[in-house]
Amino acid sequence: MGLLQFATAALALSTGVLAAPYTDPSTNITYSEWISPEKIAIRIAIPDTATQNAAFDVLLQLQAPKAVGWAGIAWGGSMVNNPLTVAWASGTTAVVSSRRASARTYPQAWTGAKYVILPGTVNNGTHWTLNTLITGVSRWDNTRINPASNAVALAYAQSATPPSEPANNNTRFGIHNSRAKYNHDFAAAKIKDFEAQVQKLSSLGSA
Repeated sequence: MGLLQFATAALALSTGVLAAPYTDPSTNITYSEWISPEKIAIRIAIPDTATQNAAFDVLLQLQAPKAVGWAGIAWGGSMVNNPLTVAWASGTTAVVSSRRASARTYPQAWTGAKYVILPGTVNNGTHWTLNTLITGVSRWDNTRINPASNAVALAYAQSATPPSEPANNNTRFGIHNSRAKYNHDFAAAKIKDFEAQVQKLSSLGSA
């Protein structure tokens, strides 16, 4: 497989579905949802107390059809010099990988973001779903995401080809089949009692 060649320029604005509220029926958590042309759902929730003056955690639910081998999010709207979240299916679950690229080369593992995998992370016959709490993607270097904005520039990419070793979150993966910038509504992603909501989601896996 070729190297992942995310571009920093000439990323067209995606024609995906505009961000809208989505309430997970299993948790009643309401996310700000955007859906790509490939039917990849990117759902984001953040604390209602979040400000641009301080880093804040992000609750991410990424759901993709089984035909998607991997999907990625660039939190700065470019595939270079910002946090990348890459995910894919593995067995009956999904795997997340923290990456970053300093140039238009293959993105390497990055320890600047931390991920906690949450219940509801599954792979079934039609879709795979990642539920994760992320620290480190709302603020990096001199960049700060504005949680009051209804049009935060993100980017996504996807490929139909899965990684070479799906169980390994540091595995290599190939070039994307499609990628684009899009605007995500972070103002609508704010939820009350964020920590309690995350705890509720976490407890779903407890016996």
